[in-house]
Amino acid sequence: MRGAGVKLVKFVVVDIFGRPRAEVLPIEAAREAFLDGVAYDGSSIPAYTTVNKSDLVALPDLNAVYVESWNGGKTAIVFTNTVDGGKPHPMDPRNVLRQAADYAKSRGYAPVVGAEVEFFLVRGVPPAPADSGVYFDGYLHGDSYSAVEEILGHLEASGIGLSKTHHEVAPGQYEVNIPAGDPVQVADQILVFKIMAKAVAKRRGLTATFMPKPFWGVNGSGMHVHVSFWKDGVNLFASRGEPTQELKWAVAGVLENALRNSAFVAPTVNSYKRLVPHHEAPTRVVWGLGNRSVMVRIPYYGGRINRLEYRHPDPSANPYLAFAVIILSALEGIEKKREPPPPVAEVAYELEEARETPPNLGEALKMARDGTPLPGQFLEAYLRLKEREWEEYITAEGSWETTWNKITKWEYEKYLEEA
Repeated sequence: MRGAGVKLVKFVVVDIFGRPRAEVLPIEAAREAFLDGVAYDGSSIPAYTTVNKSDLVALPDLNAVYVESWNGGKTAIVFTNTVDGGKPHPMDPRNVLRQAADYAKSRGYAPVVGAEVEFFLVRGVPPAPADSGVYFDGYLHGDSYSAVEEILGHLEASGIGLSKTHHEVAPGQYEVNIPAGDPVQVADQILVFKIMAKAVAKRRGLTATFMPKPFWGVNGSGMHVHVSFWKDGVNLFASRGEPTQELKWAVAGVLENALRNSAFVAPTVNSYKRLVPHHEAPTRVVWGLGNRSVMVRIPYYGGRINRLEYRHPDPSANPYLAFAVIILSALEGIEKKREPPPPVAEVAYELEEARETPPNLGEALKMARDGTPLPGQFLEAYLRLKEREWEEYITAEGSWETTWNKITKWEYEKYLEEA
């Protein structure tokens, strides 16, 4: 790293919400941390540990190093895994995802994920869209376009890889694709991308927000997760014309667990203002081929199939937890040979008998207590913190019934910059 001009090393610990916490060391002083780990106060990170057991160690992952090219390449981000007594710490969401992926591998499957991350570029508080663009807009939009252009260049320069972007449906809204790969690696790259996007936008007087629904009446932002399962180097979901049996089993597992998993893939109060009919947000727990109104879409370009696309998640999600519950749900469907209902060809919002997404975060948290496939200690801590978040919203803004169709001051203060 020193030969590449790196002068500082930022060791990142991921908190329970998926936000990066970091200790920065000069590269000359970082050698000891690479060998022995980074010592830190775990009691200052929500739910990690108590004040009387606060001394934790984070071990750097040498396969998860990214250069902050957007800041002149002088700082390298290094992701870590926290250990406790030499064992993976149960509150580290990076450990949670590693264990989920390792479990799938122990059953003979290698999960591969990718993500389409949507976000808004806005100005001010309360925010206004940074441009008036539309879907696939080919016109330039001043500061917002130059920001996205710079972000695209840094995706490769930082170590994430080649990607693509385009203007999304709503004014000020864009999408960036994170290339498919190992689940932990892709989750890391989503965090790097969010750090990068926020920094690049800020230099232009803009805010890059991953708040799911910053504006009522237009499309919100999703984080569509693309999933395939491989075995002995073969993609079990690849076919032409008709989905493979393994793909259908996986779809069934994802759909069956969708309501229980909602609090992890759509984890904020604001998430449920995105999950309303129309605006390409899924509200019915159904699947289909090439159908963007369903929850699980099978991309079907020219009849070629190679993955499922789960459209329920949004970019405020902790990607480590979102990927973990998706992988475990798909694996459950495959191992138990679950059969999905028939695929839906019509517009899903018009279906009357289908199950619907939870109406709000409070209800989603109740459903999450019904068998969500995450470690019990982690699950309880996460739900307790999220229940507090829901209570804070109700205390500040009143009932959900009177606020579900508007974006409140509390949401802007809570999520605009932090999501």
